[in-house]
Amino acid sequence: MLWENTEHSASEATLRYTMEPKEFENRFLPYDVLTNLAHVTMLNRQGFLTDDELADLRAALTDLYHEADEVEGEDVHTFVEERVTRRTEAGKKMHLARSRNDQVFVDTRLFMKDATIDLAHRILDFVDALRTFAEEENVLIPGYTHQQQAMPSSTGLWASSYVDALIDDLRSLRATYRIIDSNPLGAAASYGTSLDIDRDLTTELLGFAGKQHNPIYCSNRGKQELQLLQTLDLVMLDIQKLAEDIINFSEDQQFFELDDDYTTGSSIMPQKRNPDILELARAKAEEVSAGKEAVRRIIGKLPSGYNRDSQQTKGHLIEGIDTVRATVDILTPLIESMELSDDFEIDDGIFAAYTANQLVQEGMAFRDAYHEVKSSGEYERHDEVAEPVHQPIGDLREFWTAEREMFDAMSERLLTTD
Repeated sequence: MLWENTEHSASEATLRYTMEPKEFENRFLPYDVLTNLAHVTMLNRQGFLTDDELADLRAALTDLYHEADEVEGEDVHTFVEERVTRRTEAGKKMHLARSRNDQVFVDTRLFMKDATIDLAHRILDFVDALRTFAEEENVLIPGYTHQQQAMPSSTGLWASSYVDALIDDLRSLRATYRIIDSNPLGAAASYGTSLDIDRDLTTELLGFAGKQHNPIYCSNRGKQELQLLQTLDLVMLDIQKLAEDIINFSEDQQFFELDDDYTTGSSIMPQKRNPDILELARAKAEEVSAGKEAVRRIIGKLPSGYNRDSQQTKGHLIEGIDTVRATVDILTPLIESMELSDDFEIDDGIFAAYTANQLVQEGMAFRDAYHEVKSSGEYERHDEVAEPVHQPIGDLREFWTAEREMFDAMSERLLTTD
C-alpha cells in the first residue's frame, strides 16, 4: 500500500470505495510498464539514475511485463512500483517527477492508441465483408421510402451504402486518433515539476506524435476518452441501422437468409430462427451511446485541474471499446455467410419513376409523364443493376497499418534490455 498507516489514514471502507475494479487495472498493466520504462530511461539521461540503477529497473520492469497478468494492491501504478522495489532499491526512485495523475493519463493514451488501431483493423475487415457481399451478391431488390417499396435498388447498392458509412467512421476515427496521439507525461499533479525532465525524450520513446504542452489541460482527464467514444458511437449508429435492415430484409419471403450459426432457436417453437445477434447489436449501440453520455456528464461539471470524478470515465471507455470490438467481430462473419433468398416479391410499382423518365426521353414533359403513369398504372420493368461504387479506402489501410507497426516497434524497443 502506497499510503502509510497513521491516525490520519483513510479507512478500509474509503479505500475500497475509491479503488477501481481490478479488471480495469489489469487492462492497464502493460501500458504502465511501458510508461515506466520510458520514464526511467529519461531519468537516467537527466542524471537522476545511474546506469546500474537503470539496468536493474529495466530488467525488473521487463520481467514484470512478461510475467504479471494481475494487479495486486491499491492500483496498477502502486503495484508496479512496489513489485519493482522488491527487486531493487532503485525502485524507490521511479516515481520521481511524476504523479499517479499523469501516470494514468499516459497509460490511458497508450491504451486508447492500441485499442483504436485494433478497432480500425477490425472495422476494415467488416468493410471488406460488406464490399465482397456488394460485389458478389448484387441483384435487384426494391428500395424503400416510408417503409414501402418505392424505387429499384440492389443488394450491392444497399451493402455499399454501409461501406461508405463505415469509411466515413474510419476517417473520423483517424482524426480522433491524431488528437489522442499526444503525450501528457510530465504534467505531474496538474502543474508540472521543478525538476529538469525531458518530455521530448519520453514522447519519442513512447511513440507519440507530439506532446501535450499545458499541464492543467493534460489533467482535464476525460475529454479524449469522450472524443473516442463519440466516434465509436457513430460506428454503432451505422451498425444499429444495418442490423435493423437485415432483420427487416430477412423476414419471411424477403431478400436475405441468415446462416444457422448466427441465429438462435426458441424453447417452445421448434421452427424459429431468431436474429438475436442483430437484435442485441441494436441494443448494444445504445449502451455505447449511454457510456459516451455518462463521460460527458462526468467531466462537464468539473473545474480545471485533476478531480477524482474523472476516474469513473475509465470503465465507460473500456466497456465501449469492448462492445464495439465484440459487435464488429460477430457481424463480420455474419455478413460473410449471409445469402440471398431464392424467392421474394417485387412490386412492379417501383418502376413507376423509371417509366415516367422513359416518356420524358421520348419528348413528354415530366409532369405530364408523371400523371400519365399514375393514371395508367402500367410500368416498364428494368431489371439491370449497376456495379456498386465505394469510397476509396487505400489511404486508411496504409495509415492504420503504419500505426500498428509503429506501436509494436515502440513496445519492442522499450522491452529490449540489451
